[in-house]
Amino acid sequence: MKLDHFETTVLFALVCSVILGVVTKKTDQERLRYGLYCFGCFMAALFGIGWAMRILHG
Repeated sequence: MKLDHFETTVLFALVCSVILGVVTKKTDQERLRYGLYCFGCFMAALFGIGWAMRILHG
C-alpha cells in the first residue's frame, strides 16, 4: 500500500482521534464526540499549517 503525505496524515489523525476518544472518556457518547472533536482539530491544524507553509515558502 502506497500512501501520499496527505493520506498518511489523515490516517494518523483518525487513529489518534480514536485512541484519544477511547482512552480519555467514560461513555460511548462522550467518546464519539471527543473523537470527532480531536479529528476536527487535527484537520484544522493540518490545513492551517499547510497554508502557512505555502505562504512562507511561496
